[in-house]
Amino acid sequence: MIPLELIREFESQMKALRIGGTSLTRAQKLEKRLGIRRLHVKLEGENPSGTHKDRVALLQMLDARAKGMKAVTAVSCGNYGAALAYVADKLNMRAYIYIPADFAAPRRAEIERWGSKVVSVSGDYEAALHKSAADAVANKWYDANPGGGNRDIGLYAYTFIAKEIAQSLGRQPDWVSVPVGNGSLIGGIWHGFRSMGMKPRMLGVSNNNSAVHGIANGLKEKLDVPNLTVTEVNEPLCGNFLADGDEALGAMLESNGTGVEVPDEDLIKAAEIIKQEEGLDVLPASAGAAWGITKLDSRNHVFVAVLTGRAHFV
Repeated sequence: MIPLELIREFESQMKALRIGGTSLTRAQKLEKRLGIRRLHVKLEGENPSGTHKDRVALLQMLDARAKGMKAVTAVSCGNYGAALAYVADKLNMRAYIYIPADFAAPRRAEIERWGSKVVSVSGDYEAALHKSAADAVANKWYDANPGGGNRDIGLYAYTFIAKEIAQSLGRQPDWVSVPVGNGSLIGGIWHGFRSMGMKPRMLGVSNNNSAVHGIANGLKEKLDVPNLTVTEVNEPLCGNFLADGDEALGAMLESNGTGVEVPDEDLIKAAEIIKQEEGLDVLPASAGAAWGITKLDSRNHVFVAVLTGRAHFV
């Protein structure tokens, strides 16, 4: 259970820092281009650091502060690290962001500019997560890693996306399409809808991701992607080790939804089309949430695609 005092502080600080309350916009030109009956896009790029991760970063930071800690740590390919660094700067705290040395992680400089520390780790994402978690214990930092001891805090932060979607639509959407990385985002959104007694079908979209790969192959469990390749395009999505993979599976299976895989070239194409049709500048890894809908047998439904990249109008 999340303490009521923490929830109230979270809601207050979201307003103060202009986190959350992002737009839900009808994408009529994109509907026609992709052959979708009705498509709304949830513009999480309106958050200060440009992604949905500001929500979880804020709640984790507030929880850390309530527990008397002045620093948090987490693994990131860039976006979560930037969100934590942004919120840490606003709350006079510090973040230690662990990034695999081989990752492109284009937001390293941004993280450091906000006063947080980037720690490069030899090895893959899993190795960086374990190093971050171990250092959290050794240094008495707050562990903000997905799948860690504070994972429920992170999932709860994303339930607000579901509440905002339902409030804006005035009804339950038929499908909600979400890019899947660790699984926290789709899991949290699903929890949010369930808490309101709603059950839209959840579409998980990814690239080189074991949870989506398993669902796409007709299984009810994760399936390792053979010869998994990490690229600058799919960094936010890919992985055979997923900190909240079970949450992603639960969202897709319990909602009678599904998962689809979108390769790099289609993610790039999707971002270009969204920019052409709607004037939105969206990261390719995020654009797959809209593109993945085209892989379904029927598009004659009310869809919401959660766009998690920088989605400002151009």
